[in-house]
Formats: sequence, C-alpha cells, structure tokens
Amino acid sequence: MRKKAFSIVVVTTITIVLSLSMTLMGHGGLFRMGENAVRDVLLLKTEQERSPNDRIKLITIDDYSIQQLGAYPWPRSIYAQLIEQLMNAGAKSVLLDLLMLEPSADLSDDEELAATINKWPQVYVPLQVNFPPLQDYANRMNITRIDRPAATLRVNPKQVGHANVMPDKDGVIRKLTIGLPDESGNWIPSIDVLLANELLPVDQRIEWEESSRSWKRGGADIPTEGWNQVTVDFYSSAYDDKSTVTEGYDRQSLADVLFGNIEPEYYKDCIVIIGPSSRSLGDMHMTPISRSLPLHGLEVHANMIQSLVEGHFYKEIPKVAAFLVILLAVVLAFASGHMLRGIRGMGMIMLMIGAYVVFGYVCFQWKSVYIPFLYGWIGMILGYMIAAVKRSEEERRGRKHVTHLFGRYVSPQVVKQLLESQVPIKPGGNRMDITVMFIDMRGFTPLSEQLPPEQTIAILNKYLHLCTDTIFRFEGTLDKFLGDGVMAIFGAPNCMEQHAERAVEAAAELLVQACELQEKLERESGIIVRFGVGLESGEAVVGNVGSEKLRMDYTAIGDTVNIAARLESKAGPGQLLIGPNAASRIADSYPLRTIGPMTLKGKSEPVMVFELQRDEYLKKRI
Repeated sequence: MRKKAFSIVVVTTITIVLSLSMTLMGHGGLFRMGENAVRDVLLLKTEQERSPNDRIKLITIDDYSIQQLGAYPWPRSIYAQLIEQLMNAGAKSVLLDLLMLEPSADLSDDEELAATINKWPQVYVPLQVNFPPLQDYANRMNITRIDRPAATLRVNPKQVGHANVMPDKDGVIRKLTIGLPDESGNWIPSIDVLLANELLPVDQRIEWEESSRSWKRGGADIPTEGWNQVTVDFYSSAYDDKSTVTEGYDRQSLADVLFGNIEPEYYKDCIVIIGPSSRSLGDMHMTPISRSLPLHGLEVHANMIQSLVEGHFYKEIPKVAAFLVILLAVVLAFASGHMLRGIRGMGMIMLMIGAYVVFGYVCFQWKSVYIPFLYGWIGMILGYMIAAVKRSEEERRGRKHVTHLFGRYVSPQVVKQLLESQVPIKPGGNRMDITVMFIDMRGFTPLSEQLPPEQTIAILNKYLHLCTDTIFRFEGTLDKFLGDGVMAIFGAPNCMEQHAERAVEAAAELLVQACELQEKLERESGIIVRFGVGLESGEAVVGNVGSEKLRMDYTAIGDTVNIAARLESKAGPGQLLIGPNAASRIADSYPLRTIGPMTLKGKSEPVMVFELQRDEYLKKRI
C-alpha cells in the first residue's frame, strides 16, 4: 500500500509542477526557451516546402538605392512618387514600412505624400506602440504611449496599423501580435492584418468580434495566446547581403523601380512592402529560420501576411489535455523505471521518448497543435529516474533484509554469492580444496530427556550461537545444523589460502569458549555439556544439492567430508581430532599429538589421526 501511495504522490507531483510551470512561465523561463527551440525545429522547411506568395513583393531601401539617391533619410516626396507609380500600375496595396513620426523640414514633402496616401485607401503606414519594461498582467498589455505618423501626413486611422514585432525572451520572433490596445482600450490591428485583408475575400477577412472578445478570420476563431499573439509560419530562406540569388520573397531595389529599370506593371495585383534592407538602417530580427542570419523587418512582415492569408495557425494544446499528456508520459516512464533495470530500462525510456516525439510530430503536422515536448521529456526522465532510484533503494533494503534473515541460516558468504550471482541457482557444484569441520555436543541427548523442552532449546541455542559466531569470525561458512551438531566449511564458497589454519584456529577458539560457557552453566544449573570436534582437509564437491524447484542446500560432498564427520564421532568431550591431510598442512604451526591409525566407518583402511594439544596451543598463543 505504501509503495502504491508513493507512486501516486510522485507521478502527481511531477505532473502538477510541470503543468504549472508551463502555464505560469508564459513567454519566459528556461524551460519555455527550450520548448521554443524544439518548436523551431518543427517549423523548419526544406527548400521544396518553402513557397513564398508571389503576390507579396518587396521594394528595398538598400545600399544601392542609397548610393543612387543620396544620403538617407530621403525627402518623402520620393515615396509619394513611387507609390503613385505602383498604384497607377494596378498594385493591390502598398505598405510604406517606415515610422514617420515627425514633420519633414520641408512641409511640401509631407503635403505631397499626404495627398498620395489620402488618394489611395489601400496605402498603409505603421505606428508604434510603446510598453513599460515589465507588464503587470500576463495576458493584458499595458502601454506607455503610441507613436503615430506625423499630423502633417493627415493619415486616415483606417490606413494605420501597429508594426510591433515582439520577440520571445531569447530574442526570436515567432508570433504575430494581431492587435494592440490604444489609449481608450480600442484595438489597433497589426499592419499585417490590414495587408492580409487586401488579399483575402471579403467573407474571409480578419476582424475583431466584440461579442466573443476574439479575433476572427471568416467567422472562425484565430487561436491567439496571451497578448493577442498567434504563432506564424515562415516561408522565406535565410540569406546574407552578399547573396546574389533571390531567396524568399521577390525583392527589388527601390532605385531600380523608381527609375523605371523595373516596370511598375510588374507589381500589378500584388501587395508591395517598401522598407529598409540596408544593415546600416537596422530593423533586423532573429527568426526560427536561422539564429545567425536575421531577416529584415519588411520580410518578417511578408511572412506574417502570408500566414494570415493562408490561415495556417499553430495552436497550443488545451491545458487540461496538456496535463493529461504529461501525466500519461510520467506514469509510463515511472512504471518503466519501476519494472525494468539496466540496459532494458534505458532502452525502454528511450523508446518511449521516441514514441512521444512521433506523437507530437503527428499532432503538429496533422492538427497544427503543439504538445509540451520539453515538459513531457523532463517528466518522463524524472519519472523514470525517481522510480529507478526508488527501486534500487528497495532492492538494496531487500538484499540487506535477505542477507540478515538468510544469514541466520547459512553463512553470509553464501548469501552474498547467491545475491551477486548472475547465473540461476541450479543443482551442481565445483571441485574445491577445503577444510571441513564437524562439531557435536557430548551428553546433550540424555540431558534433553531430563530438562523441559524450553530449557533444552535455550541451552542448545547458546551452544549453537557460540559455534556460529566463532565460525563466522574465522571466515568459515556455516553449512548446516545437525540437531545438536554443526557442519562448517573453510575455503568455500570463496577460495581461501590457509583454510586449514583458519579452521584449526576456529576449533581451538570454540573449545576455549565452550569451557567458559560450560563453567557458567554448571554453576547455574549443574548441567555438563562438552564439544567434540572433527576436522579434515582435501578436495570435495561444493555446491547446491537438492530439488531445483523446491529446495536446495549449499553443502560439500566427498571423502574429506566423510572423514571429518567420522572424526567428530570419535572425538571425546573437549577434544579436536584432525585428519591426515589437514595435519600435514598445519603440523609446522600447531602442536599436534599423534593418536595413530584409527578405523573409521566407511573406510577400508585405517586413517592416521592427530589431536590438537590444546594446552600447548594456548600457551604458545599467549
């Protein structure tokens, strides 16, 4: 139940945090900038996919025109003359993309341009809306002032639109602000909206609908975000000033058109945008097309006009749907991290992220809907990592618990080997050189007949605890309890040098400790119980014995084991009997007494037996 609650809390927390982050950060924040960068990739088009509208043409105030017409700025009568030529030749509409905020020094220039603008209602000029550095509301624009065309130009308000292009926090322009409020709260449409309406049929034009408080295109809602913005497409290519090939919208030098090198009829039925393209005049912006080659302002307007005309708007997935998408991604990733480990887990999470990318791409291409790419990826990675860490911690605790619990029945070395082994546990073993020790309590059987069962068990547990503790301290492996006896192995499952010496040390220590325990029990209850120990070294088959499906024991089998067991049965109280192989290995280091050949059950020939002289050993150790 606790595991289930933990999973629910983690998944819900990650989803809520990411969803709130996505909603509250709005246009800013590191995550949002990353999300925008991902979306820029989706917006990229191949050369074949780019198709600038040939009815949108640019006339540029470039370096060549400045060389031909003299220092900039020019008299406004030049623009009046150019506009007159274009409109008389049948141009659909003209945008003079220049902020003309102050009257000219020569008012006759303003008068000439004013007459031209008033003569042709399809001629538009921009204004600029200014904002405070920080906005008080995420979805409402506050303004400080509006810079309108000079009063001397007498521009009809219907021929004026705002030219503000608002970059995101990373300086990239991705959105068109369809409308901005004036001082009275009325909407000033974007200059791009006014130009797009010139190309759109009357029933498809873009207008503000007060009743629904939304921008419409032909009666259908335009999916605007906060600040009345909509994500637009880009149809041009990135190019620099040295490019000799026209990439993107048709652009011609103003001087060439003005002097007749290009016939005005070339612009019949077209929207014409007149604006600066010389780097010395600024007005350059970063776009999703390229981070190194900015677009001139008039070309940004051309892209926005075409987006409005084509009506191909990109929408954000609804907030509830975004929450559910992130939730599903986090749940699947968390489940993967909980169930899979290692390469399989990493492979699964990469597969899931890939599937998420495909899903987002399909939504974008088929429905023009953005799903939260970066937030989804972060949620999946966090979900997977938390689940994997939690699972690892649970496994660590589980291994610790198993080691602690299982270690009460078998040696910790065996437990460690079983837990670390990557091979399934199967019956079978390996031939190893080991030392086997058998321990038995002398006089315990008649004692158990005299004492209550509870007291018998208590005494037995004290002796067995003493045996186990001593064996483990000398790095032996507890093989099994044999009623009131114990079998131990030295040198397995981990190979050990001088395992015979370690076994003798353990047996000697055990006999000493047993004497101390015996004295205590004799004082308390008059009970007398002593140990007999048998020990032999040599080869034996060590491994798992039993049923693969039901139960197996880790043990040793072979003649070495049989000799050690027979020696233990021959040992007297407090006596350690040692077989010939073990004795040959320790004779130089331990005081041994030769008992002589001894007939052991199951052996056709007598076996030479030795005894550790305990008193001599203890004197030597002191």
